[in-house]
Amino acid sequence: MRSAAPFLSILALLAMAGATPDASRSSNPAGKLGLWAGRWSYAGQIYGTAYSRAHSDSGTADCNWSPNRGYMVCDYFSTDPPHDTLSILSYNPAAKTYTHVSVDKNSAPSRDTVTQSGDTWIASSEIHDGGKLLVQRTIFVFLSPDKQETTVEISADNGRDWTKMIQVTAVRVANAA
Repeated sequence: MRSAAPFLSILALLAMAGATPDASRSSNPAGKLGLWAGRWSYAGQIYGTAYSRAHSDSGTADCNWSPNRGYMVCDYFSTDPPHDTLSILSYNPAAKTYTHVSVDKNSAPSRDTVTQSGDTWIASSEIHDGGKLLVQRTIFVFLSPDKQETTVEISADNGRDWTKMIQVTAVRVANAA
């Protein structure tokens, strides 16, 4: 059974999100990264699957713009179970794509492509697991300016069938510093 750590890293950034009215309505795609700014509190469930061990997960994240406002940087910490991850979200105007990179102390960095449409953001990546190719997607739905739900799913058959691994709700508890 594979550890859920790689899946938690994407969850780290995206599960702690909250929206501000100005950022969510921005016509500037890079400006939409402002959705992630602030301190977030999150709680949810990681389900028992072939790729994850069932347990609760909760913690906080501090998400702020880099000094040049080109990157949204999130530092998150969970005590349930203990782990911390640094996540970076960016927008490439030439390719018109969002990217998420996550660095965890216990695993190699990961990179996900992110699509955004309205109140929904979807991060996806391919993962090699013992010769098997898995597709992982994380779906973020902004329910209000200060509340968001995240679902992480995995597919072993190229997206035909999905297994839910994680369900988390995040709320903004403070604005960005």
